[in-house]
Amino acid sequence: MTEHDGPMRGGAASRSLDEMLGGGAGAAPTVVNLCGELCPFTFVRTKLALEDLPIGASLRVIVDHEPAIRNIPRSAAEWGQEVVGVTSLSPRTWAIDLRKRVR
Repeated sequence: MTEHDGPMRGGAASRSLDEMLGGGAGAAPTVVNLCGELCPFTFVRTKLALEDLPIGASLRVIVDHEPAIRNIPRSAAEWGQEVVGVTSLSPRTWAIDLRKRVR
């Protein structure tokens, strides 16, 4: 999974994932699938993935460990990164969208 297949539903206007994450011009976010991973490993792997990205890049973290949908956004905000949102993909899977703002 590297990008969203079509416009997002809901809200006043439908926007693509690229538009929501500010990727523009077809720049898809980097996707890290952490399904099967538990905290604190979800935290560590997210931090490592963000370190590899340039400032302004988007990262989508896919998790199936429910505590991670609170822990990753909280930790990312503490590091100074932007939390774009958390989306339910299925009853047991979530996407956490982040944007790198600081080194």
